[in-house]
Amino acid sequence: MNLPSSTPATSETADSASYSTETCDYCGSQDSWVIHPARLRGVLRFFCTHCLLRSHPMSFCPTCLAFYDSSPPPHQSRRVSCSDCGSYTHIQCADGDDDAVYTHYLCPPCRDPISFSFFRPFVDTDGVPCLDKSLSEAFLCACKIAAFSMNRAVCAFKMEAERKGKEGAVEKKRACETLEYFVKLYEKARSDVDKLREASFEQYPAVQVKQEE
Repeated sequence: MNLPSSTPATSETADSASYSTETCDYCGSQDSWVIHPARLRGVLRFFCTHCLLRSHPMSFCPTCLAFYDSSPPPHQSRRVSCSDCGSYTHIQCADGDDDAVYTHYLCPPCRDPISFSFFRPFVDTDGVPCLDKSLSEAFLCACKIAAFSMNRAVCAFKMEAERKGKEGAVEKKRACETLEYFVKLYEKARSDVDKLREASFEQYPAVQVKQEE
C-alpha cells in the first residue's frame, strides 16, 4: 500500500492538503494523511497514528491491533492487562504460558519503550512511502479510534445542546411569568391611582376645579 506523498495545495487537492497540514500535538510530526483528530480528556487534539495508539492503550489489542468495541466476540473476551500501562491484550496474543502471563505481562510498547513504534512507514526503491499488512492494520485501528472518539464527542455535544435547550425553555417560561406578574402589578397600581383620584375629586370637588382652572 502506497501512501500519498505531500504535494503543494492546488484546486484539486485543497481539501486533502488542508487536512494533512495539521501537526501531531505530541511528537510534532506532519506526515501526509496520517494526522487524526481525536478528543483526549475532553480536549480536541491532533495525533499521528503512533501517538494516537499510544495515547489510547485501552481501546485496542497492542499485539494484533484489533479495535475493542463494546461487545467483543467470545474468542476475544479473555484478555490480560499490561503490568505497566494497563492496556489489555488478547490472551491468545500474549507470549508465554498462562501463569506467567497473568503474573507479570508487558505489552510490546512497554517491553521496548524507546525503539517501539506502532506506525513507521518504509520507503520503497522509488522513494514512495509504503505500508505493509501490520502497518495498514495499525492505521485502520487508529482511524477507528479517531472515529469512535469524534462520534462520542458529537453525542456529548448533542446531549449538551438538548440540555441547554431545555434550560432555555424553562428560563423563557420563568421570564414570561415574571413579565405577566409585573404587568398585573402595574395595572393594579394604575387602577388604585385612578380610584384615589376619583375619591379625591368626590371629597374635594372645589379644590379639584380650582386646580383645573
